[in-house]
Amino acid sequence: MYIGQIAKITGASRKAIRHYESIGLLPPAKRQGKYRVYSERDAFLVHMIKHAQSFGFSLAELRELVATTSKTPRLPLKMAQNLIIRKRAALRRQIADIRALDKRLMQLLRDMTRSFN
Repeated sequence: MYIGQIAKITGASRKAIRHYESIGLLPPAKRQGKYRVYSERDAFLVHMIKHAQSFGFSLAELRELVATTSKTPRLPLKMAQNLIIRKRAALRRQIADIRALDKRLMQLLRDMTRSFN
């Protein structure tokens, strides 16, 4: 399938697909004349990348998983699970940081109210 078809199927822009290819997330597309030709596997990889990005994963975080996935017929489940576990741990740290910031802001609000009221 051509780049326009894979873009339509996956919801990724043509520019994003070219970018994924240029940074090695997608294997180089086969060529048919001047056109890039992608496989169903490539469409799966683009869909997986887009889906993971919707959960907050960066392209850098996905690089190893996608590289392994593109070389094997199956998703490396253990690797994907570890990636998700690490992302959840980072998210919990961010939540704790935000809660601490919220507490400090509430204290600042109380202090200001007391001092200037």
